[in-house]
Amino acid sequence: MELFIRLLNIIGSLGLFLYGMKLMSDALQRIAGSRLRRTMGRIAATPLSQITSTAAVTATVQSSSAITVMIVSFVNARIVNLRQAIGMIMGANIGTTATAWLVALFGFALDFSVISIPLVGLGFALILIRKNHYRELGETLTGFALMLLGLAVLQSAMGAIAIHTGLFRALSTYADLGYLSIVLFLLIGLGLTAVLQSSSATIVLTIILCQNGWIPFEAGAAMILGENIGTTVTALLASMTTHTQAKRAALFHTLFNATGALWAVPLLPWLAQGIDGLFAGMNRTAAMPFMLALFHSGFNLLNVCLTVGFISPYINLLNRLVHRPPAEGRKRLLTLDSGLLSSPELSLMQAQNEVVNQAERLRKMFSMARSLTTITQGQEFQQVYEHVEKYERITNRVEREIVAYLSRIASQDKSDRTARRLQRLFRAAACIERIGDGTWELARTLKAKREGDIWFPQELRERLEELFDLTEQALYWMAANIASPMDEGVERAREIAARIGHWCHVLHDGQLAEAQSGEEKLSTGFAVLELVRWCREIGTTATRVSVEIAEDL
Repeated sequence: MELFIRLLNIIGSLGLFLYGMKLMSDALQRIAGSRLRRTMGRIAATPLSQITSTAAVTATVQSSSAITVMIVSFVNARIVNLRQAIGMIMGANIGTTATAWLVALFGFALDFSVISIPLVGLGFALILIRKNHYRELGETLTGFALMLLGLAVLQSAMGAIAIHTGLFRALSTYADLGYLSIVLFLLIGLGLTAVLQSSSATIVLTIILCQNGWIPFEAGAAMILGENIGTTVTALLASMTTHTQAKRAALFHTLFNATGALWAVPLLPWLAQGIDGLFAGMNRTAAMPFMLALFHSGFNLLNVCLTVGFISPYINLLNRLVHRPPAEGRKRLLTLDSGLLSSPELSLMQAQNEVVNQAERLRKMFSMARSLTTITQGQEFQQVYEHVEKYERITNRVEREIVAYLSRIASQDKSDRTARRLQRLFRAAACIERIGDGTWELARTLKAKREGDIWFPQELRERLEELFDLTEQALYWMAANIASPMDEGVERAREIAARIGHWCHVLHDGQLAEAQSGEEKLSTGFAVLELVRWCREIGTTATRVSVEIAEDL
């Protein structure tokens, strides 16, 4: 019974540690705010910039699983391609090593009873202040304090079990079997991480086991290799309902860490001996967390350096291992379905990216609709018209799915800042769906023009082409401003809106004048006015998104 209670203490202390880390991670994400969104939303051009930017984001978020699942979601949404995702996954592997350094620097070097409780008190006092930045700072301090408290309880509970049972002494007997021990502890680390779904928790367990002398450093390093592989299970599970490229990205994460373990295992005795020598002059107990953190960072950095030159062969291998089904199609917004809702900040990023996808989809839809003005063959005209109709149905369905997803986020986080950003995204989704309706009406007007055998003179066609160009530019800047809000982009959107208004005014007045002089058929004038009406509606709505919604997203 006593052993059962102590095991419950270990489970509870792990829960306290993970809850503290989650609380701190969520608060740090909100503090990072737009910088975090811009970093993840901007697709880097080179593997080096992909690796460094994603490593920085992962170190901030303190969750490689969440970042990797997000990368898989981005591939599934076609926001990034497989080559870019591979570089980002490598960066996430480097960024996740920050957890071990955090534990090494603060987790065992502080007096928990002196530090943790006052930090909780200070954090709670800051949370009570009704200002976002104070509340987020308070949650960061509280989460950090709970993490330290969880470490203290975990260390105490494991020590009590070691004293009263032979559990860890029995474990240490398997640490002197040469390479068999390395493989055994690698499998232990892999299994624990796959079950707990948190490499942070298993790294803490590894540090405590090594620091107390229950297993040697070499066995702890082997566990870290296994934990690197075990943490890939989350992304693999998330990719089960995604399309082929996303499955390949998730599989790369596993292959990358597994092949790293393959070259590291034979060299592990010499690697462990080298790190041992670096800390030879330090107290063994105090040095152990730093030794494991150094091994974790060094292994991942070296693995990235050895792999970054072989991205193309990896892609070829992934293409052979994961075949594309004959009739693969995107039927749902899988980028939203496969993402983790554990963090409102990361979920909002995914929702924002899907709104950007929707805006880009509208650009394609408008481009197809305007092409109806130049198509002369009846069969080609009908095919393009049906494509526009299909896109209109898609935009309606996508808008409903985005709203449903945003509603789920709203139930996770009731803060004022999240509520404001959710409201902007709700309005953006509604406006974009309205643009889809306007584009569909534009296509219907062009079809009615064709069926009515209505022809525009050359000068009128040139003016309409100018209006269509400006409207398409308004859609471009709408998508750009949602993806990365900038004052320059908003001003550009306003400028284009003014030019759209000018051309609409010119065309409208021109048609009224021609109607009064009787020089133009009534049906021709009506068709022109309808086209002007819908271009004005689309341009005005796109500018509203850029100005009222994209600012400070």
